[in-house]
Amino acid sequence: MTELTFNIAFSIILLPVNFCCAFWMFREVLKLSKLTFREFLRFTSHRTLPSGRLRSNGRKSFLFRFFAETSSDPQRSSKLLWAYGISTLPGLAALLLAEYAAISNHPDKVKFAFIGNVILVFVNIGLVFAGRFYRENHPLDEMTADILEEKRAEEKHEDSKRNRTKYIIVYAVVGAFFFSILLGYHLGIANVSSDLRGGSDHGQTMHSNGISHSDVNTVLVQQGFETANIPTTYWFYDENKLTNVCAGVKEDTKFEFYEYMDGETTDGVYNSIVYDITQDMEFDQRVEHETKLPDGNKMFTVIIDSVYHLVMYQGDTVVYAYSSKSLDEINDILARIGYLRG
Repeated sequence: MTELTFNIAFSIILLPVNFCCAFWMFREVLKLSKLTFREFLRFTSHRTLPSGRLRSNGRKSFLFRFFAETSSDPQRSSKLLWAYGISTLPGLAALLLAEYAAISNHPDKVKFAFIGNVILVFVNIGLVFAGRFYRENHPLDEMTADILEEKRAEEKHEDSKRNRTKYIIVYAVVGAFFFSILLGYHLGIANVSSDLRGGSDHGQTMHSNGISHSDVNTVLVQQGFETANIPTTYWFYDENKLTNVCAGVKEDTKFEFYEYMDGETTDGVYNSIVYDITQDMEFDQRVEHETKLPDGNKMFTVIIDSVYHLVMYQGDTVVYAYSSKSLDEINDILARIGYLRG
């Protein structure tokens, strides 16, 4: 599973998780009306609401009216309903994160989506603790607690007469179906967005700009580089996704070209190479040496111990090169293979 797919699935799962973590508020509203959730569904199942745009407003006003009439504390029920509505916003945020991860062109979108998902996890944990705190400070009166306990006992007795395993399987299948629909929808959007950006996410070895390892090898030979049996330095980074490599040496200059299965891998490989050659640098120092290029690509240049280093990625390819003289010849190669344009 790719990082993009994982983060989209993560976001989609957070939608029902959020509803579960916030549902204690609606359950507290039901308690104030001495109702179980199943009773509430029975009371409201035969009510006809307006269709079209009025349906949502009609449902909301019905809930407030219903609990205003049945609650032992209508004001508190109203506040809890508003709080419940607000507390489901993280679920909407999770869907928006899935949309962002699917359609964004930003090179760090996967990282941002993951950070957003982690934040939402902590928000949902906070909702759970808020529920525990609320119940400790707003206990039910003894009579209401006894009434609800009796009703739940009756419902459990009814459940014991049914095939609970069957219902669990049905609910699981329905949940898996809707999860698959949402995941497929967002992955479809991601694929379409990738196609519009030039197909860099489909594992192609020939890129939208026409660059391949054979082209690079040809240019290196023309520039007088030795390319036969030249090892690459960072072949072990995401080796399982590495499809082709090409390297050339000429005196103190070396040029390495890596092709990967997808454009998501190259960002991580680029960062790993940059970190390896600048281990003594702080993060802020590295940022000063980095240049952001069109279509979410990046280039890093630095001089370490009188050696010029360059790391760059574009689509599903990565370039690492160094020279003790200058970057002029390396830049010339990049321009000839189509990596640098201007």
